[in-house]
Amino acid sequence: MTYDEAVQWLYSAVPNFQRDGGSKNYKIGLESPQELWSYLDFPATNIPTIHVAGTNGKGSTVHLMASGMREMGLRVGVFSSPHLFDFRERAKIGTIKVPESFVVEFVTKHQDFFTKGGYSFFELTLMLALLWFEYENVDWIILETGMGGRLDATNICRPELTLITNIGLDHEQWLGTTRAAIAAEKAGIIKPGIPAVVVQKDSETQAVFEQIAHDQKAPLFWASTFEFKSDLRGDYQKNNINGAATALGLLFPEYLELWSLGFTRVGVNTGLQGRWMIIDDLPKTVCDTGHNAHAFAELVPQAQRESEGTIHWILGSAGDKDFKKVLELLPIEGSKFYWTGSTSPRTAVPGALGELAASMGRYGNHFASVQEAWDEAKTNASPKDLIFIGGSTFVVADLVL
Repeated sequence: MTYDEAVQWLYSAVPNFQRDGGSKNYKIGLESPQELWSYLDFPATNIPTIHVAGTNGKGSTVHLMASGMREMGLRVGVFSSPHLFDFRERAKIGTIKVPESFVVEFVTKHQDFFTKGGYSFFELTLMLALLWFEYENVDWIILETGMGGRLDATNICRPELTLITNIGLDHEQWLGTTRAAIAAEKAGIIKPGIPAVVVQKDSETQAVFEQIAHDQKAPLFWASTFEFKSDLRGDYQKNNINGAATALGLLFPEYLELWSLGFTRVGVNTGLQGRWMIIDDLPKTVCDTGHNAHAFAELVPQAQRESEGTIHWILGSAGDKDFKKVLELLPIEGSKFYWTGSTSPRTAVPGALGELAASMGRYGNHFASVQEAWDEAKTNASPKDLIFIGGSTFVVADLVL
């Protein structure tokens, strides 16, 4: 079996949320991952772990912490999703991705059992990561939930600390239609007696976190405000830095100078991409994986601050997303719109996206590919304009950089 064949076999596991969304009976619950974990002899059980949930900012927070811990001399295994350009991004130690040979061995050795069990893509990739982290004998593991928390496959872990970034309205069909209901699902990662850090304190969700932490007898810490610098450029990173710093301050208070230095070296230390990432100049062109209204509430003001002319919005969406909420946040004045699809089977049809946008006064042409849209924007843009590419992880993943 080749590496490409092994990855395609993993992709064929149903359900695969990155590929199919919730169209194939999205699978949640802990019974299957527990069964898998047991079959594989509980890999990584004895490696200290940080568990991270939240609506947005999980990936950035995870990589901020990993970069800080790397400056301390620790080898940190990071499990995160979705990937952008390479499946192996889902399991990393620093900038090193899980080797192709390890992926092949994982599938080849256990394929029969995996097939009989009907395990999901996410469950299998989680186990792949845990096995590799154990094989590499990492010092720490940071696990990012896929969606939710309480019934997310990663919730089989017994962490040293849990962290919840923020709460927005996303994946409502599975997590609930109010921020309080979604907070309760995310707070499901809080474990008995284990310290929990919550970044966002507000009237809608505060009581939820306090009640669940009380019930679990888990010490609850609200993120403090810090002035640490970071190479992650997005203004929205302030909250992620606060969360990461609060967590590392609890775990490693004596190493503040080292782990805070790591916040300025996230790209070098972890290879994280796609967060207010500048990919061209004159005009400045940025891409960002933010894909819901909660994210665009931060992205739109930053685009307006950084553009000295017109903002060229190259946007696509997953077909199962309520993109109307994002469209409502996009300024009509001073904007040009380019609606695009992506190579993902979940992508929204660009023409349909354009029709919805036009009904809301956001008129623009639609394009079959991100590259075509980008080429058109570059033709239309002046040096002082800003080109923004995003709306979906799939859109950013299609960029040829």
